[in-house]
Amino acid sequence: MIDKELVKKRFSKSLDTYEDNAFVQREMGAKLISLLEKKEFNTIFEIGCASGLLTKQIKENLKYNSLTANDIVADAKSYVENIATEFICEDIEKITFDKKYDLIISNACLQWCNDINSTINKLLFALNDNGILAFTLFGEDNLKEIKNLFNFQNKVCVSAKIFKEETIKLYFDTPLDVLRHIKLTGVNAVQEHKFTKSTLKEFEENYKNLYSENGKVYLTYNPIYLIIKKNDIV
Repeated sequence: MIDKELVKKRFSKSLDTYEDNAFVQREMGAKLISLLEKKEFNTIFEIGCASGLLTKQIKENLKYNSLTANDIVADAKSYVENIATEFICEDIEKITFDKKYDLIISNACLQWCNDINSTINKLLFALNDNGILAFTLFGEDNLKEIKNLFNFQNKVCVSAKIFKEETIKLYFDTPLDVLRHIKLTGVNAVQEHKFTKSTLKEFEENYKNLYSENGKVYLTYNPIYLIIKKNDIV
């Protein structure tokens, strides 16, 4: 089970640093919007708005009458209140929708669900006829270097056809820079790990030995893009 309080804590701390360090997530949001065949919607619901990275991309690239932004972190409201029509602070797995939307969209968020398939079914039910559910999440190879070294497990099961999947490598000068990047983007929200001086040194040595190329160390991201039209599924 994913510790939602830990997720909330980590992303709350990273709100101010997220956009300057979430290089992959920025590209993912732009690509997700580019994959939408339709660019005009009456009502849009965004899941996991955080500091408003995707919210701003929605404003710049889509036409809409109302935009509802959602996040589990209450402080996210201050980052999107000048763009969104409404803000709802709630865990997406606990939300009860009282209206339907033409587009429900989310970037790098739904992997934090404990039951992602049930959540997707709920989101499809919250769409109007011909509504679209568009989202990105991460596959099994995401942050595989960190998962391998710490034996973390973060498998994602989605009962839907993958629209697009890719692998992206980010390069850093040192393993400590990798850890700093992870901390500043909040993507270490699944499990906590505390280093001692000796275990940190061991981590650095192992990371360099296993995950180095051309004098740099790398970190793998595995984005998955899905776009589901309600009437094609239900």
